[in-house]
Amino acid sequence: MKQNNQPLIEFNQKLPKLSKNESQVLKLLVEAGRLIIPVYLEQEKQVDLKIDKKEVEQVAKKDPNILSSYSVIEKLDGKLIAIPYHVKYAKFLKPIAEKLEEAAKLTENKEFGKALKIQAKALLDGTYEQAIAAWLKVKPYILDISIGPVEHFDDQLFSGKASYQAWVGTLDTEGTKRLNRYKTITLSARRKALEAQERIDNLDKVKAKTIDVILFSGFMAKAKFVGVNFPMNINTVKKYGSEITIFNQPNDLRLKEQIMPTFQNIFSKFFRGGFSSEDIRRGNLRYIALHELAHSYLYYKNAVANLKDLFISIYELAATVLGLRMAGLLLLEDVITSKQLESMIVTFLCRSFYLVRQHKQDRFMVNRALGSAIFINYMRESGALKQSRGLIVPNFMKIFVSSHELSNTLERLLSSGTRQDAQDFIKKYGES
Repeated sequence: MKQNNQPLIEFNQKLPKLSKNESQVLKLLVEAGRLIIPVYLEQEKQVDLKIDKKEVEQVAKKDPNILSSYSVIEKLDGKLIAIPYHVKYAKFLKPIAEKLEEAAKLTENKEFGKALKIQAKALLDGTYEQAIAAWLKVKPYILDISIGPVEHFDDQLFSGKASYQAWVGTLDTEGTKRLNRYKTITLSARRKALEAQERIDNLDKVKAKTIDVILFSGFMAKAKFVGVNFPMNINTVKKYGSEITIFNQPNDLRLKEQIMPTFQNIFSKFFRGGFSSEDIRRGNLRYIALHELAHSYLYYKNAVANLKDLFISIYELAATVLGLRMAGLLLLEDVITSKQLESMIVTFLCRSFYLVRQHKQDRFMVNRALGSAIFINYMRESGALKQSRGLIVPNFMKIFVSSHELSNTLERLLSSGTRQDAQDFIKKYGES
């Protein structure tokens, strides 16, 4: 694996057997992925610009485009203006589009080629929704790519600006089968919504895949996600559905950088002896897979508008806690064991303590760390987490029971809560 100061991670994973044509196409996709770096670096410069949120809100009343996920906010002659991404970054996007078009012409998979061509066009003219729709129609294929601006709620102004990112990889067939088995069991349960009329139901339009990653660039190299569920825009999900992607190599990276060091630090030697490194590796993959699947139950129409800047912390934690609840369905079907469920809880605890302790070093971690602090404090209050000689002592049964209560509270905030409701809840449990 190669990491450097650039927003690029290249994983040295062993490639599956590819045809000559697939190898040639893959080379072009990797080249396109690397070209995301300068676009993302230009985006990062926007973070340092001082723009008043109230001023943006005033301008938005006359020009809603200023709030578009795909525009840059700048000042011209003292006035705020919105510049579309494809205009602002045109000189960087042209060579990326050319690589995608070349790959589209070369590939023998016509459906994949068509999506590449539509994606190339979207980079140059801003027709992103057409590209999303095209990719969601593509059948599982050995080669995989996501490239362009994607909403991650990373923006610090309104949490709505899309970040340029790319991943390139190959399909993990066995991992995809396991993930889809989880999907079938958990989503076929048709869990009832707290406010059914407020939720978007897309359960029949959820795709899922597991990828062996070759390259992360742009925002993906910064975030190092182990799983994603795209698109995030609820209206787009309603139209076209969504796709869950789980990443193998970034999971191993997170274990090395975050999970295992924290595991060693917060638990006793006796407790650690009950879990092998493989237990932890698979536990992390499982809880993240269920986290992403749980998002499919949490598409509440007005949650973003109602919770505003507090939405992402509530939403992400709600997905994790609901995912732990959904693990009970896998347990009942003998798909996982009690020990494997415990491994999932352990890895999430490690991730939570890591984020709480490290979030001040990275602004991206702030929202996730807030959710982690809420979980830790809620479990402490319920007696599910205790501390002895500076080490954490979890009670798995109490954690599972308390997760049901916490899940209901978080979903209620998403379905019908206000920003003030969320703020009051965070004030009680969010201190780190």
